[in-house]
Amino acid sequence: MRRSVRIVVTIAPFLLGLLLSVLLARGLLPNRVLVSTFVVDAAALAVGIGGFVSLTWGVGWAWRAWLRRRITAAEAAARAAQVAAHRRFLRRLDHELKNPLAILRVGLANLQPLADRSPNEAERLARLAEQVGRLEAFVAGLRWLTELEDATSEPARVDLQAVLEEALTLVCGEAGEQGRKVDMHIQQVPWSVGPVLGDHELLVVAFRNVLDNALKFTRAGDRVEVRVVEDGDWAVVEVADTGPGIPADELPHIFEELYRGRNAREVPGSGLGLALVERIVTLHRGKVAVRSREGQGTVVRVWLPLAKEK
Repeated sequence: MRRSVRIVVTIAPFLLGLLLSVLLARGLLPNRVLVSTFVVDAAALAVGIGGFVSLTWGVGWAWRAWLRRRITAAEAAARAAQVAAHRRFLRRLDHELKNPLAILRVGLANLQPLADRSPNEAERLARLAEQVGRLEAFVAGLRWLTELEDATSEPARVDLQAVLEEALTLVCGEAGEQGRKVDMHIQQVPWSVGPVLGDHELLVVAFRNVLDNALKFTRAGDRVEVRVVEDGDWAVVEVADTGPGIPADELPHIFEELYRGRNAREVPGSGLGLALVERIVTLHRGKVAVRSREGQGTVVRVWLPLAKEK
């Protein structure tokens, strides 16, 4: 629509000049001869001025359109280069950390006889094994992020309840040991939530990370709720907790890779969990958002497209 308006505005001066020229040439308007250092009749002058203005405007708009296309192409190329560099960095980091971690695991296994003879050595080795485990989880997260950079999803009908129950099973053992209560409420009335479009395993990874965060940042006696409802063409999953919450100034950064907020520095983690969640949800043509009140808790909301009825 805007392009049509520009075309009309561009040729309007020429058409106006042409109309004026016709009226002057046919004597419908007085066609006076203007005398200066050159002689030209009013009809020719009207056409010339109109054509010049139209040509000027047309060239100007064409130049601006060409310039915008060049800028857009340059920005797209810069973004593509940035994504490629980011992908290379993740792959290189994964490669550089994988081999040393394997050596550390072998070294810990070789030191196990010392742990069997001395409680103090056993405690030290347990702490070392815990830190190696954290690094291995970090590398696994990097590998997931790297693979998802190039991943394409073949959507299939996925039972969302089964996904959530599997994810919950993977993390609820720790919750039970620490006295946390996890409740799941899935819409059943007036109809149950239908299947979503996606990849079962990837969705389990995403919701496992969301639930793991909710459990890590809550204390004994706190509650975690999983709520699932249907909203139009979407299945909406909320994971809510009564943990410490996220400061308002940190909310815009929580999906950044390796970002760790003030409240998270004493809690084990890699800073990759929510970045991985966002990548998987985006791959499924969904969206994710977080609401939080410091001192009260956090709600992670995920929208996933429902599979259409056959």
